[in-house]
Amino acid sequence: MAMIDSMNKDTTRLSDGPDWTFELLDVYLAEIDRVAKLYQLDTYPHQIEVITSEQMMDAYSSVGMPINYPHWSFGKKFIETERLYKHGQQGLAYEIVINSNPCIAYLME
Repeated sequence: MAMIDSMNKDTTRLSDGPDWTFELLDVYLAEIDRVAKLYQLDTYPHQIEVITSEQMMDAYSSVGMPINYPHWSFGKKFIETERLYKHGQQGLAYEIVINSNPCIAYLME
C-alpha cells in the first residue's frame, strides 16, 4: 500500500452547503475515484439515480432491488410505508445503495 504524505493533503471543501447539483455529484464521484485509486482500491462503476419520496417508498417495499418478481406483499408494504410516512410516523432513508456491478445508488431528492 502506498504511503500517504499528510503534508500534501488537499483541504479544500468540495461544497459548503446542503444544496446539490448534478455537476456537484460528478465532482464527488471524481474525488471518490481519486481517493480509491490513491489507496489502490478496486471499485465498480457508479450508477446514480435521483428519485422522489414516492419512488423511495417503492424501493423500500421491494427491498431495494431494482428487478424483482412481482408479489402482492410488496404492494401491501408500499401502502403501509406510505401511510406511516404521510402521517409523520416514519422517515425515509436519503439513499439506498446496492453493491453490485455497477454500484447502484438511489438518492432521494
